[in-house]
Amino acid sequence: MKTAKPTLRNFFVACCLLPFAFSTASAQSAEAAQHFAEARHAEARQDWATAASEYQQAVTIYPQWAEAFINLGVVFNRQHRPDEAIKAFTRAAQIKPRMLAAWVNLGITHFRAAHYAEAVPPLHQAIKIDAANAQARQLLALSFIALEQFREAVEQLETLRLANPQEAAVLLALGQAYLRLKRFDQAAERLAALIKLAPQSAKAHLLYGEALDNAYDHDRALEEFRRAVELDANLLEAHYALGYAHLQRGESALAALEFERELAINPNYSLARYHLGKIYLEQNRLDDAVKMLEKVAEQAKDFRPAFESLGQALLKKGDAERAVVMLEHAVALDPNWADTRYFLGRAYNAIGKREAAKREFAAAQKLAAEAREKLESGLSKQQPKTPKPR
Repeated sequence: MKTAKPTLRNFFVACCLLPFAFSTASAQSAEAAQHFAEARHAEARQDWATAASEYQQAVTIYPQWAEAFINLGVVFNRQHRPDEAIKAFTRAAQIKPRMLAAWVNLGITHFRAAHYAEAVPPLHQAIKIDAANAQARQLLALSFIALEQFREAVEQLETLRLANPQEAAVLLALGQAYLRLKRFDQAAERLAALIKLAPQSAKAHLLYGEALDNAYDHDRALEEFRRAVELDANLLEAHYALGYAHLQRGESALAALEFERELAINPNYSLARYHLGKIYLEQNRLDDAVKMLEKVAEQAKDFRPAFESLGQALLKKGDAERAVVMLEHAVALDPNWADTRYFLGRAYNAIGKREAAKREFAAAQKLAAEAREKLESGLSKQQPKTPKPR
């Protein structure tokens, strides 16, 4: 079954910006300190424009005041001015390279702006300064997930898990990261631990089912998918997962029912629509199959199986000319599928293009022979070698 891609909304983090409430400039400049105090008062009444102006005056008078730059960056974030906040936090870090708040706030701001690659260096620096800083490590893990650097994400997440084994969000993130790395046993282990903590989490049961399914424990996977839809009938992709599990068992009627339920809540989910169209095709519900598969072809123009199946359905309906168009597109996407070439040959025959049909049948035969030879070669390599006589 297709493994769901992790999304940031599934995980932590309430990003907390770190301002300073005290003045370190009073010995250097009473005037700068006064602007700092006025800025703090403006913040208290949520007058962000005045606060920004006062902090800017403070750092103009005393340009080495790292704490004022940090507070200025926090206010810029309040005003949704991330580029200026980044400049303020960067300046604070330059002034005081060991100041944790400068690096954490810089990482938070990049993360919030979806600058995930840019968030990594300051968050790394924050962890160097304070290895126990959970917020920096969480954001670093999430940045790696967003960048699809799952090995690096796992390294950070496992550190967080060891520090707090009961943190459900960390276990969830680990489960998804391990799934993407195809380390299904470890994914199952972390997700089983999550279910112990949150037995009513439909998402946890769905992901645990995915891990079991990918580890070929299909019966237990089916039960987890059932549990997921029982807990939350509107959880996206849960009905699809249950339907696909039924499909693997040859239970096409049950599979169709779940795919229909998925599409009722998730109408743009192409995989559910594709498999439902294939079931309709097998059931000879050709009008329904064509309608379903045409929608998939519109949504995913590079999804070869949809065009092949649509071509088959049109061919069975007697619309050979449209079948040719769909099957030619499928071959253009990938010419190395024997079935596609075979059905295209049949479609060419149906419209009287005999030479083109012969070419496609020959290609199909050649591809099928190559696939059979590859399979037999792979099987022979798995056979135990006969010991040589001594």
